[in-house]
Amino acid sequence: MEVTESDWTNMKDELRNYSLGKFWRDYTWHAARMAVIDPDHFKEILITDNEWLGMLRELEKYRRQENWDAFTARLARMKQIDPVRAAHIEVTDQQWQNMLNFLKKTIIQNNWVLFASHAYHMKTSDPARFSKIQIEDKAREGLVGKLDDFRKHDIRGKFTKHASYMKVIDPEKFKQVRISAHDWEEIAQELQTKRDKNYWGAFAAQASRIKLLLD
Repeated sequence: MEVTESDWTNMKDELRNYSLGKFWRDYTWHAARMAVIDPDHFKEILITDNEWLGMLRELEKYRRQENWDAFTARLARMKQIDPVRAAHIEVTDQQWQNMLNFLKKTIIQNNWVLFASHAYHMKTSDPARFSKIQIEDKAREGLVGKLDDFRKHDIRGKFTKHASYMKVIDPEKFKQVRISAHDWEEIAQELQTKRDKNYWGAFAAQASRIKLLLD
C-alpha cells in the first residue's frame, strides 16, 4: 500500500487543477488528504494566500448559513492543511455547541455514517474540546454495526473511510475492532483500482484513510 513518487506527482497535479478551477471544496479535501498521507512531503507544497482565502471564504459562508456539518468539515480540513494559519480561525463556545447539537441529532436519527464523519471532523478541528464529549454506547454500537454492514456488502471504499473515522474518534475502543487479512486485501485492492484508473482524488482519499488506520 505504498504511495510512490509517481502517485505523489499525480496528486499534486490534481491539486493544481482544483486551484486553477477555483474548486475550493475539492481543493481543501484533496490537500488535507495529501497532508495526512505524507506530512513532511506536503510541507514542500506552497499554499498561496489566494488559495487559503478561497477556502476561508467558503468556510465563513457555511458559518453564516449555520451549516454546522459543512463548517466543521471544512475547518477540520483546513487545520490539517495549515495548522498555523488555521489557528487564527475562532470558534465560539456557542458555535461549538451548535456543532455538538448536530452530532446529537445524528444519534437520534441513527445516522452512523454522518455521526462518524461529523465526530471525526469535530475531533480534528478541536481535540481539546472534543475530549470533553462522552460517546454513548448507542453510538459506539451503531458505528460497529455500520462497519459490519459495509463489510458484508463489500463496499470497501466506505468501509475504509468509516473504519478510519472510528479509529480517530476513539482509538482505545477501536482496538476491539477486528480488521481481517481479507479486509486488508480488499482495502489495498481498492487503492490499486483508483491508481489504475488515474482517479487521483479518490486515490488520495483511500490512501489517507489507510494511513490513519496504520498509524
